[in-house]
Amino acid sequence: MKFDFSNMGVPLEELFGTQEELAQMLEGFSAKKQNFLQVLDTSCTEILSFAEKNHEKYEKIVVLGVGGSALGARMIAEYFDNEKLIVLDTLDPHAVEKVLKSVPIAKTLWIVVSKSGTTLETMTLKNVLVPGIPSANWGVISEKGSPLTEWGNAIGCPVFEMPENIGGRFSVLTVVGLLPAALSGIPIEKIIKGAQKMREHVSCNEVAKNFAWQLASVIESFGRENLVHWAYCSALKEFGMWWRQLIAESLGKEERGITPIPAIGPSDQHSLLQLLIEGGDNFLSIFVRDTSLDRSPLGKIMNAELRATAQSLTELGRPSCIIDISSRNADTLGQLIVLWEMTVAFLGEMRGINAFNQPGVERGKILTQEFLTAEK
Repeated sequence: MKFDFSNMGVPLEELFGTQEELAQMLEGFSAKKQNFLQVLDTSCTEILSFAEKNHEKYEKIVVLGVGGSALGARMIAEYFDNEKLIVLDTLDPHAVEKVLKSVPIAKTLWIVVSKSGTTLETMTLKNVLVPGIPSANWGVISEKGSPLTEWGNAIGCPVFEMPENIGGRFSVLTVVGLLPAALSGIPIEKIIKGAQKMREHVSCNEVAKNFAWQLASVIESFGRENLVHWAYCSALKEFGMWWRQLIAESLGKEERGITPIPAIGPSDQHSLLQLLIEGGDNFLSIFVRDTSLDRSPLGKIMNAELRATAQSLTELGRPSCIIDISSRNADTLGQLIVLWEMTVAFLGEMRGINAFNQPGVERGKILTQEFLTAEK
């Protein structure tokens, strides 16, 4: 993985800060005791053993979850073009009915994912579906001692415990994302190896080697209100949805924030580019280029369009940078996930905010319960 900051229009030494600043930010992150980097060393033996025993047993894997309990699994499924893994994260009755009609109920494993075990949407889906699905076809991923964990134990279905000190939007490389992926035949060990490889960079205290620090420094230095993740790789479409939650929910605090805009090239040139070229100068674009596509005539055109789009922004003094990936494989996905998780952690430290909570969503949850209670 390589990074091209040449379109920023500013010398790199003016963007990346000092060793002392990096050391201070790493110390601040460490003090928050978040375990999404440490969990990469957790053995996958239990997950892989369960997957090996049950992979052939189930034709479909359906995850019931929302937010961080759903977006990561969907991201992995799309990246590998995997049709066995389905994520149901809506209460829309038409969408629910569509899934029910598309899967063989008795040959499907339904995995309920909720850290608290009380998430309204997820628990509602579970309660609606329970009467029509045998107990043996359920699985649970939740915190120890949660109501959902207790339910899973009561019916005798497999129950997997979420690790501590990892929020939902940072949990994709835990059992939350890895179990559904493994059951669907996706090579989770290779994803983890890529993640571990990137961890060496993002936890390094050398500015020149810490890619997440570099990326966070660029984003913070330019101070743009809108961040565009523009992947010229269709497999990263759902990655953009996962990235959107990671940015918005982590950094939208204290009347500040960054509006994340996921985009796929070249198709979104025909929807976003006019705005980025002639709208307000409050966008920073981060392109993702798959250099292996240059071996294909179609891919060459795609990457030429990426270069042209980036250059057109540069000519107007509008900042952009490019992340180069050399292939679309499991290693690359693991690297990208950890890169952005730690980039967000650094941005939180730079802004003096806690990137690991989400107090702004609680009021809506309270009001929803009040409205439902009033209608009874």
